[in-house]
Amino acid sequence: MDKHSACTCFSGFSFGECCAPYLERLAIPDSAEALMRSRFSAFQLKNAEYLKATWDATKRPKQLDFEKDERMWSSLDILSTVGGQAKDERGVVEFKARYELGDATYLFHEISRFVKQEGRWLYLDATFPYHGKVAHKGEW
Repeated sequence: MDKHSACTCFSGFSFGECCAPYLERLAIPDSAEALMRSRFSAFQLKNAEYLKATWDATKRPKQLDFEKDERMWSSLDILSTVGGQAKDERGVVEFKARYELGDATYLFHEISRFVKQEGRWLYLDATFPYHGKVAHKGEW
């Protein structure tokens, strides 16, 4: 991906200024939100290795397979964050994301929990208040 293009996490920054250093393992996210955004970009780019490396080992799936994943993510809105800063050991990030699949748009609402271990933020788990189809193409 071009580092001058808009970041895949919809932050408004370029990919090179935002998620690329994390995905390329040149830097580590300094907050739970930064980790969440970089993980969103990893989902966009189907980077299973990064996702597994940033997942708490006690909750990490053994395998991530993007071979049949045809979702096209179209937006990310951070709704709230609790904790998750440099001085914290835990954090929560609530967000809504939209993706297109076939002729439909889906909404994915997630409340993610993060923990800091050995100075690194890791994704722990999440609850999903809503995940479902919200529209067909042309209905927005």
